[in-house]
Amino acid sequence: MTSKGSTKVYLSTEDRVVDPADAKVSVFDRGFLYGDSIYETMRTAGGGKPVELERHLERLARSGDGIFMDLPLPADALGALIARTHEATGNDESYVRLMITRGAGPIGLDPRKSDAPTIVIVAQPLELPSEETYARGLAAVLVNVDKAGGGLVDPGIKTGNYLSNIIALREAIAKGGDDAILVTSAGEVAEGATSNVFAVTQGRLCTPHLHAGLLAGITRQVVCELAAEIGHPAHACTVHPNALCGASEVFLTSSVRGIMPVTSIDGTVVGGGGVGPVTTALRARYEAYISSYG
Repeated sequence: MTSKGSTKVYLSTEDRVVDPADAKVSVFDRGFLYGDSIYETMRTAGGGKPVELERHLERLARSGDGIFMDLPLPADALGALIARTHEATGNDESYVRLMITRGAGPIGLDPRKSDAPTIVIVAQPLELPSEETYARGLAAVLVNVDKAGGGLVDPGIKTGNYLSNIIALREAIAKGGDDAILVTSAGEVAEGATSNVFAVTQGRLCTPHLHAGLLAGITRQVVCELAAEIGHPAHACTVHPNALCGASEVFLTSSVRGIMPVTSIDGTVVGGGGVGPVTTALRARYEAYISSYG
């Protein structure tokens, strides 16, 4: 499904909403040079209301704290800019990406050289996977990548540096998959390339512990709440690849796709190859939550 309309971009450097062709950021911006930025991705529902905006902006603030960068505006002002950008598109509903970089300045790692932070908000027509895709499910590929140890940046911080996820997704696609599921050097399942992972094993709904080195998704949190409502409480677990491949159901969660079934992993069919009852019930509850949003 695609929401009719257009794409618009808000730039703090100009304090206005512009067309994509006019959306220009300095090549000396630290977001471009070093990935020195934070961001949030969300969708709107209920006629242009950003879904779980408060939670997204709270996480944005935590990400800013994690890289020692204060947000340039309070949450209500950022929310107003998101609304302004969406309204300019004329979209029924929008995909929204809010990015804040440390700003532009002379080349060099020293963050004290940067100017004021740059705010960029992109709002474009919301494009959702087809119902056929949800019914078919995704083919996932397990990709070994160290998400938990060795780095200075907390994996729970949502920064603009996504190179490891890009490489993982490229590997999955090269192996004939639709998406990647990341496995840490400790042999634990962490997350998808842009999603969180859930599995049903022996009738129990599980999702990897945060200590596996993953980003705690907003939709992950919502799905855990909805799962409790329908009598399938989610449990934070240590999930190993063999257990994931042997699960009766697996699905991914993200802000735009919602609940996306996984029907094969590394070529092994999950469950019977169809969408299982827990996933079906949860997706129905999630879609009702989105439909009534706002």
